[in-house]
Amino acid sequence: MKNMIKIAGVAAVALALTQTIQATSVTGSIGFGGNVTWNSSSAASATQVTSFIGTQVLSDSGSFASFITPIAPAVFTSSTWSLNDIATINSFWSAGGFTFNLLSSSIIAQGGTPGVNGYVIVNGTGVVSGNGFTPTTLSWSFTSQDPKSGVNPDQWTFSASANSVPDGGSTVMLLGIALSGAALLKKKLMA
Repeated sequence: MKNMIKIAGVAAVALALTQTIQATSVTGSIGFGGNVTWNSSSAASATQVTSFIGTQVLSDSGSFASFITPIAPAVFTSSTWSLNDIATINSFWSAGGFTFNLLSSSIIAQGGTPGVNGYVIVNGTGVVSGNGFTPTTLSWSFTSQDPKSGVNPDQWTFSASANSVPDGGSTVMLLGIALSGAALLKKKLMA
């Protein structure tokens, strides 16, 4: 009876690990475009986005392509976004049933001549979820540049993309544990 309990325990663990492995992560990338309002007169000196205007999906691949078509609207946060930030912003963007929570961001390049060719490049990380997928960590990149002369000076175009990050081996580890458990179970049953 004692051996039967051990065998049942090993089988339950193997089954549970197998079920964990079946979770589906988001794959692919999604790109956005639109306008932003800064807390300064130029992308070259901005530290915050105070609003996103007219945002839409420009491109998608992988998991995103099944749920979103290009030129679909995207909703970005109504909160002020500090470009150098380690504070989480829940629902930073949403589109096609996906929601992205921004975990951190930092300016990696910024410069140019304000009002002429000012620019900013921001990278970050976050977690995307929705449409039945397992929450998945994504890398995030945001670029913006000053408008050309004669364009509304309060708005700048931006492009942003999010790409899924490889899982780092935890899925393979779980699969190995599950297969080891199955092998142990077979050995116990054969004995």
